[in-house]
Amino acid sequence: MPIKDNQITQLTDILTLAEQILGLVAAVSAPGTAIFICSPEGIILTQNEQATALLHTGNYDQDSADIRELLPNVTPPLASVWNELSASISGTYAGAQDTASEKPFTYHLSSLFLEGQEFKCVRLEPLSSLTVQTELQTKLTETQNKYQALFEASGDAILLLDNKYIIDCNNQAATLLGYPRKEIINSPLWKFLPVHNTGLFSGEHEDRQLKAQILTDKELLPGQTEVVEWTMVRPDEAELELQITVTATQQNNKAYRQILLRDVTATKQEVAIPQREKVLRESVKHFRQFLSKIELAYISLDLEGKIIYVNNYFLDYTNYNREEIIGLDFFDIFVPGAERWERRQNYFDMIRSKSITSYNERDIETKLGLVKTLRWQRMFDFDENGNIIGVTHLGRDITDKKTAMEALRDNKSRLQDIFDNAHDLIQNISIDNKFIFVNKAWKEKLGYDDFDIERLTLNDIVHPYYKAKLIYQLRNLYKGEHVNKIETVFLTKTGKPVHLIGSINCTWQNGKPVLSRAILHDITDRIKAERLQKVYYSIANLAISSKDLHSLYGAIHRELSKIIETNNIYIALCDDEKTTLQFVYYVDQFKTEGQQIEERPFSNGMPEYIINTGKPAYLLREDILELEREGLLQLEGKLPEVMLCSPLSVGERIIGIIAVQDYKKPDIYVNSDIEILHFISNQVALAIERKRNEVQINNQNARLKAIFESGSHQIWSVDKESRLTSFNQNYATAFYKRHGHMPQFNLPLRDIKTRNSETIQVEEWNAYYEQALNGFPQHFEVDLTQLDGSTIWREVYLNPIYLEDGSFDEISGMAQDITEKKLSRLALAKEEEKFRSIFESFQDLYYRTDEENNVVLMSPSVQEMLGYEPEEVIGMPATGFYAYPEELLDLTRKLKHEGSIRNFETNLVSKSGAIIPFLINAHLLKDKAGNHLGIEGVGRDMTELKQTQTELIRAKEVAESSLQAKTLFLANMSHELRTPMNGIIGMIDLLHGTETSEEQSEYIDTLRKSSAALLAILNDILDLSKIQAGKLQLNETGVDLYYALEKIHSLFTNRANLKDLEFSYSITPHTPRYIITDETRLLQILSNLTSNAIKFTNAGKVTIHINSISSDGEMYTIMFRIKDSGIGITDDDKKLLFTNFTQLDNTSTKTFGGTGLGLAISKQLSELLGGEIGVESVYGQGSTFWFTIRCLAANAREIEEIIKGNEPGGKTQPSTSVLEEEAYVLLVDDNSINQKVAQKLLTKIGCRVELASNGFEAIDKAISNTYDLIFMDIQMPEMDGVEATGHIKNQLGSKCPPIVAMTAYSMKDDAEKFMAQGLDDYVSKPVKAYDLFSIIQKWKAAETEAELIEPIEVQTAETTTETEEKSHEEIQVEELASSNDAFTVDNFIDTEIIDQLAQLGGKDFALQLFIDFEEEAEPLLEEAKKDVETKQYDNILSTLHQMKGTGFTLGLNPLAELVKKMEHDIRQGIYTEVDQDFKLLEKHFTYYKKNYRNKFI
Repeated sequence: MPIKDNQITQLTDILTLAEQILGLVAAVSAPGTAIFICSPEGIILTQNEQATALLHTGNYDQDSADIRELLPNVTPPLASVWNELSASISGTYAGAQDTASEKPFTYHLSSLFLEGQEFKCVRLEPLSSLTVQTELQTKLTETQNKYQALFEASGDAILLLDNKYIIDCNNQAATLLGYPRKEIINSPLWKFLPVHNTGLFSGEHEDRQLKAQILTDKELLPGQTEVVEWTMVRPDEAELELQITVTATQQNNKAYRQILLRDVTATKQEVAIPQREKVLRESVKHFRQFLSKIELAYISLDLEGKIIYVNNYFLDYTNYNREEIIGLDFFDIFVPGAERWERRQNYFDMIRSKSITSYNERDIETKLGLVKTLRWQRMFDFDENGNIIGVTHLGRDITDKKTAMEALRDNKSRLQDIFDNAHDLIQNISIDNKFIFVNKAWKEKLGYDDFDIERLTLNDIVHPYYKAKLIYQLRNLYKGEHVNKIETVFLTKTGKPVHLIGSINCTWQNGKPVLSRAILHDITDRIKAERLQKVYYSIANLAISSKDLHSLYGAIHRELSKIIETNNIYIALCDDEKTTLQFVYYVDQFKTEGQQIEERPFSNGMPEYIINTGKPAYLLREDILELEREGLLQLEGKLPEVMLCSPLSVGERIIGIIAVQDYKKPDIYVNSDIEILHFISNQVALAIERKRNEVQINNQNARLKAIFESGSHQIWSVDKESRLTSFNQNYATAFYKRHGHMPQFNLPLRDIKTRNSETIQVEEWNAYYEQALNGFPQHFEVDLTQLDGSTIWREVYLNPIYLEDGSFDEISGMAQDITEKKLSRLALAKEEEKFRSIFESFQDLYYRTDEENNVVLMSPSVQEMLGYEPEEVIGMPATGFYAYPEELLDLTRKLKHEGSIRNFETNLVSKSGAIIPFLINAHLLKDKAGNHLGIEGVGRDMTELKQTQTELIRAKEVAESSLQAKTLFLANMSHELRTPMNGIIGMIDLLHGTETSEEQSEYIDTLRKSSAALLAILNDILDLSKIQAGKLQLNETGVDLYYALEKIHSLFTNRANLKDLEFSYSITPHTPRYIITDETRLLQILSNLTSNAIKFTNAGKVTIHINSISSDGEMYTIMFRIKDSGIGITDDDKKLLFTNFTQLDNTSTKTFGGTGLGLAISKQLSELLGGEIGVESVYGQGSTFWFTIRCLAANAREIEEIIKGNEPGGKTQPSTSVLEEEAYVLLVDDNSINQKVAQKLLTKIGCRVELASNGFEAIDKAISNTYDLIFMDIQMPEMDGVEATGHIKNQLGSKCPPIVAMTAYSMKDDAEKFMAQGLDDYVSKPVKAYDLFSIIQKWKAAETEAELIEPIEVQTAETTTETEEKSHEEIQVEELASSNDAFTVDNFIDTEIIDQLAQLGGKDFALQLFIDFEEEAEPLLEEAKKDVETKQYDNILSTLHQMKGTGFTLGLNPLAELVKKMEHDIRQGIYTEVDQDFKLLEKHFTYYKKNYRNKFI
């Protein structure tokens, strides 16, 4: 097998290591020992000369020889002990068989490791050499022990280096370096003696680098020594001075370096003290020599003020000799008498306080009696220990200058009054920039007092940006050049800039400049006004130049910073209703990005206060606190020292606030700044509003374009000359199919010719166009022949395109394919003709209507039954046959909901006007696509049956006379009747769980419904029997009235919603909440009366009201009133109520079913509960049924038991536990409502949740944090979930947590697609707590636990598919409903979802989610409607996706399924039903807005 290059390199490295091991083993082996170094596989890698001589037979290849085969005579055999784990194995070798003189050997087998590589060592020692070897080993051991003793006993630290790494050290090294010995071994030298030291000067760095090179890199001969000095800092921060001796050594032909470290810190300190004294003396000597060469007076005084040294310049200056003054008191000789005592005391105070004045001007007297002035600079003199021993004075003669200054001061008093009354700033400064004079206006403008001015120079008050220019101008002025004008900026005492402009000139004396004089005018306001104007116009242009809103806010900040301080600034915008406040821009030095608030509800903070008042405000800290004390605002966060706020107004409308603030300087702003901010704020508001409108317009244009090009409709427009002015792709495709070429703009359609003849000729098209151009919209159907000979039908709309002035120059055309619908109608007509003869002899009344409820077919029996000729009823509206049209509406509504109906009782009107009771069976007609085509039904005359019912009623009245006996009998038979009935129902349930055919399942379902109805009737009869027989016992327990009423409301709310009724309840405050009564019987009465109220109410509302009407302190009488707006009861019928087996409508055409026992049972039960029952009703206006009970109020213990008993725990859904360990989860979703719901669910099961609103945020947080799981929404703006998942997995690799798709895509193949694109798992919306719990457990638990959860996921996907199929049928039913005014949606909200949301965050939390959905969806639908009207269907995809996700999350399943269908159709390019689906969606949403709050009453 060929050897690769990398294998050759590896083999070379192994052979090198083998040679090293051979040298080490040979050094410790006895002479004459044969040594083999082998690989772990036995291959000989190298050997010494003795080994070669021992086995040199010429018949083996060394490169591939196996030592185990070459030494066959060893004992024990090498092969048997080769892989033993012991360090060394010994044996004997008898010698080679072909060797002339055999010698017995002892062999040793050892495993050796070098640089992680294992080697096998075989040594053969002659028996005669064992004694020598023993002696050598004994000497070697003694030598090693001696070396180790010397090594450890050394007082210096010793390190042994191999290639800059420490391979050994003594204990003294560990002590000196301050590290454990095990940490020193195998570490680089520079870890403990670092070359770089940030505290060194550059020259010291270079010296240290050279020393480091000597220690490790300089080539040294064996035994050669180098010594360097080194400074190190130990881990305990102790600084040591070291003397390092490096010596080159060699062992076994390998070079090493021995480093000896000696601590010389104490020695150096002893030597340093006299050296420092010497250096100090030399420094003073050189300093004095230097001063003797310059024209400065130099004098040194001791602590008592005696002169210890003066230079020659001072002696010449004062006319003294050195001997005359050395050792004498300075103050006695040189200081004038009047100042002597004070100056001497100042000198002593300076020494005591150790605080020196840098310079001052003082007079001295010379030997000749002259008084001269010097400007002195002083400094302390120190000894070598840092103690003060005197003061050195350096003085410069300023006598002449002082004379000039005094002359100038004389003029100062005369000019002061003139200057102080001037408005301009006037100043005189010396050539060293010291202030000589300033006027009153100068002080007031800049805020400096006389004390400040004496200590300031011009450099101190000039703005840094203008300092260089001003100094340059002054330098030119002092050179004699003319400076016409200066313009500069001074800083006030508080740091505020003051812009100045003026003139400056120079005063000369003896040809030298003495001072400069300037008159400056304040132009700050002018500069501000100019800048303000520039900023104003700049902000006006920002709306055009900024690419988006965020860029606009940043640009506004930059522009505003040009005129006022804006270190802390924010812009907050509110909606027109002032419900939310959005912080669109926030820069604050005390808030990080994660702490900033982006949006919050409109409350009572500072922004809300400014918006409500509509006025700008300049507020100091005390002002803000006063507003809080007055209750006008509530503070949170760090309080600023000063704040400027201004409302952002567009006309009379306030859209938000702009504010700047400072946390340190209360005087950073002045009153004029708030005027500036308010002036600018109007332009800022206009810029923001303009940019927001621009964004909306751009979005609207994009939507309109998408609608124009989306959908299945053909859209075009023509001008008054019938020239084509615009068209979409669908029109172009259809045009090509008919004419064989693509359309072009300005193509005259009136002259276009087709290759095939068609029903509607070009002239007829032109006629339609002409009518539309005359202002008459056209709507017609046309059949067109394609080039391939096929015929298609189109429904066409032509409408004028009106301009703002009401005129129009173009008309729009829109056409859709109705071929299938048209052909279905034609086929239906043929089928009707085909089967007409079947019904000629039909005895019952057969009929069929179209989608408009017009009769298209009726059997001839209509003549006999209703008196109409079969021909005259065709085309008649079905409403004309019904005595009560509302019965037809009820029939139609039930058909749309159930698809078919049986035994529907109604009343028809004959041609003669007679009302005939009928029993109708009917079902909906649909085409293959599920579209509604009409109704087909059979009616039977119920006249004879009604007569039979009347006779039965009479018989019933007779039978009631024996009621008591029958009741007693039924009470005794209760058990016997219930037992077989329950058995029947149980067996039906068991049968339902078996595998059955579709037909059998239908039979079983009918059995279940019938048996349940029969059992309910039986229960009513038996309950009444028990009551009348006196065997019904009350079970009084604690009852929570609120909880009981909530049960009733939950039970009947869906039934009320089906009839579009308002259903609510209320309890008066003084009514006890917790009572003692029979809860079951109380609920039974409420259930009977509520059921009747809803049953007999077709419109309006049903309410339940509870009131405590009396109490004696213990017992309460509580009245329950159930009020409806139904059909009402006549006075005669009231007498029949509350009797057994009585119904008010007993005619053959009665609308409402039932046994007639409900009110009778309720009467008996209310009396058992200590009360009574009654009714108040006005016929046609509704009824109020009331009853009372007598009960006790529950005590504290009973209340506690009631509350505990009402706690949830019996839910049928799978129980959701709390995670044993908290899971750290990232939730990614762009929908705020979905975020709230999912966050609540995850938190409830024990997760710590972080949120991300798009893919970019998800990537940033996933990289920055270590999550246990990531839930990822798929469709999001900016970056979708699949792309974000790819980025996260690429960056995190194997550390990436599981990423679970959580989206409204609910089909099974969607889940497989997402898994294939990189996601790890899938959960569909709306999510349940148990689903989330299972997913998290799956990824955190063992494999067996995951297998238990996976089937649930598959089943969920399949169930979702079934739900999707079912939802399409529901949507089709709802489409039928959309044709009528009375639009209803059955189960429009999943009440189970409402319960789950309420359990998560309470009822208010759940209601707020639905309110948020209404507020978010309404503007989205308004925008989407515009896109739909212009056929830009693709533009509404984001709206549909958002509504779909939120809809499923909130349990709005019918609405969400409809949105899901629309989204699917648009993505697939199917646009035929988008318009009608969108209209249906609007009705769904309108119905939702009208009814969802009822779910929370």
